[in-house]
Amino acid sequence: MSSRPEDTRPAPRARTRNMTVIGVGILALFLIVFVAGIVARSRADHELKTAAQTVRGSVLQVPVTRPEPAKENDLTVAGTTQALQDAIIYARTTGYLSARHVDIGDRVKAGQLLAEIASPEVDQQLEQAKADYRQAEKALEQQEATLDLARVMMTRYKAADEENAVAKQAVDQSVAAVRTAQAAVAAAEATVASNGANLRRLRELTAFERVVAPFAGTIIQRNVDVGALITAGGPTNNAVVAPSSLTGGPNGLFEIAQLNELRVFVNVPQAYAPNVHVGLPVSVSVRGNLMQPVIGTVTRTANALDPGTRTLLTEADVQNPTHQILPGTFVYVAFKITAAGIHWRVPATAAIFDAQGTRVVTVGPDNKLHFQPVVFGRDLGTAIDIQSGLRGGEIIVKQPTVSLQEGQIVKPVFGPVSGT
Repeated sequence: MSSRPEDTRPAPRARTRNMTVIGVGILALFLIVFVAGIVARSRADHELKTAAQTVRGSVLQVPVTRPEPAKENDLTVAGTTQALQDAIIYARTTGYLSARHVDIGDRVKAGQLLAEIASPEVDQQLEQAKADYRQAEKALEQQEATLDLARVMMTRYKAADEENAVAKQAVDQSVAAVRTAQAAVAAAEATVASNGANLRRLRELTAFERVVAPFAGTIIQRNVDVGALITAGGPTNNAVVAPSSLTGGPNGLFEIAQLNELRVFVNVPQAYAPNVHVGLPVSVSVRGNLMQPVIGTVTRTANALDPGTRTLLTEADVQNPTHQILPGTFVYVAFKITAAGIHWRVPATAAIFDAQGTRVVTVGPDNKLHFQPVVFGRDLGTAIDIQSGLRGGEIIVKQPTVSLQEGQIVKPVFGPVSGT
């Protein structure tokens, strides 16, 4: 029994040593992890600082270009054709259409008879005017004879008065008779002149019973037929076909158009109006038609802008000998023209539209960026015109991004840049 305490003493000491060893191991592990973290953090900080210094020391590369001088553009605008000469033929006398000699599509010569109008009332008035004129001539002859007789009697009385063979009163009466006869002759001459003017008027009026072509051309409208009531100077209600006149006025008997040469009317935008001048070549084409474009020239302009559309009415004449383009055709007119006030052209991607206005980014001699205000002109899709704000020698950033800042130093590169 006395040997049991001595056998149990070494056990607590062994446990104490084990706990000490474990604690020392844990502490060593903690120190190792701590030192490893400090080293890793220090290395990361160093790499970050190195990268930041590298970034600060590098210069951003940007693709750039120079503005090009504005060139001629193919300006195409819609237009309308009209015959070089186009006239609506109205009647100048009243009656019934007795004969019609032409129809739609007929080609006529100047002075060719188109129709005849029966006007019996005007014919009778002409006969009456002829009779009145003959009567006035006879009355004039009678008054002239009376004047001759009065002059003879006055001569005789004056001769007798010199011999005191007649009373003074008779001489005075003969003189007064001559004057009266002279006045009657003057009145008769005025009557002859009046009746002659009326006769000529009615002769001209009866001449209008024959409707003739004022110039050579093509009948493009016929609104009457035989038996139709015709009113002098008035429109007709017997519309055989839809009116084709560009004037929009009332229908006449016929409409004649000269198709060998056409007028083309177009409205040129204000930006190009100052550069449109007489003699400027144009090309006229009809969309959907396989014909070759017809070449013409600008013959006149309105020299004033329409305040409603801000466009310049321009007329170009084109030859049309084969009549392949008809009056009233919707056509496209192409000009070779430069917009007024346009000096330079840049890529459309260089344009900036924001709250500060319209700008482009330029690179100065010190490679610093500058946001230059400009006034844009026509947008051509891939390019845009600059009306003002550039001198022409600037270096323009092709594709400015939102990260670019005023005064930032960059490296301009002409052409595409990889990795930017």
